[in-house]
Amino acid sequence: MRDRVLSEAIASVLGDLERDGDLVVTSSTLGPVVERIADAVLGVVPHTSLSQLELHGVRSLIQHAIADQRFFDWEMPTLTGFTAEEFGHIADKLPRE
Repeated sequence: MRDRVLSEAIASVLGDLERDGDLVVTSSTLGPVVERIADAVLGVVPHTSLSQLELHGVRSLIQHAIADQRFFDWEMPTLTGFTAEEFGHIADKLPRE
């Protein structure tokens, strides 16, 4: 799924850089260039359509999951690739409110 907000921001910056002489775009359309950059960025940052409330909900879900040993049992690190302690550190990176 494409992130329209991210793609528009990248296209705008590429246009500004080209206009200012800092970059020369040799493609006839920015679309493919923008999407390749956006795909790379989305590999390391959350999708821009995730709201603060949604990120807070994910944080809360993680906290409840790691607090319940019936849910976060011995198999969960194998299934997810993270221990309960590591998920705690992940949750700490997400919005609190």
